[in-house]
Amino acid sequence: MPKTAEDRKRQIVTEFRRSEILDAASKVFGTKGFDESRVDDIAAQAGLAKATVYVYFRSKDEIYEAVMERALAEIYARTGEAVASAASFAEKLGAFIAIRLTYWREKQDLYRVISSINREMKNRKRSLKWQRLAVDYLIAMFTTAAERAEIPKQDFEAAAWAIMDMIRGIHERRIIQHGPHPEEEARQLTAFCLKALGYNATSKTKTK
Repeated sequence: MPKTAEDRKRQIVTEFRRSEILDAASKVFGTKGFDESRVDDIAAQAGLAKATVYVYFRSKDEIYEAVMERALAEIYARTGEAVASAASFAEKLGAFIAIRLTYWREKQDLYRVISSINREMKNRKRSLKWQRLAVDYLIAMFTTAAERAEIPKQDFEAAAWAIMDMIRGIHERRIIQHGPHPEEEARQLTAFCLKALGYNATSKTKTK
């Protein structure tokens, strides 16, 4: 059944409040770290009462998970658009890598939080669950490329995890030292991965 005007208004308010809280939480987590951040800090940053925050989220951990899920949604929205507009497998893989390196460079403070709390087993498992989405995305990309003779058939799951591990390694290194510009990092990593995957640049069946 169609929603009433009151229902739509309530939904808009809910989405707006949740967004306010997640924006505030991203800043607080990035500044203070996860362990030192309190719901009171997030509420203060958002200009809301602590009780209001608890209307939308049950705990600090739930807020963190929502922050991460929103970040992943942003990454996949950017990835989908860039990959769809790319012609060859090389361009698609380059877009996939570049978006991840650029996005977390923009949000490096938040990535430090991710890195620090992933030492706990619970958070490692949650992180692997989120990474699994990217691995599946890459496997689908590799499978299509193999069907088009752009790369040979191989263990695509192992290759996908290796690429994600390399991307994560770049992020981890950034925490303690500055590296090249993300575009240069993406170019170098993409070239390495294409060679490792056996990319056939002369294939006449490029993805449209």
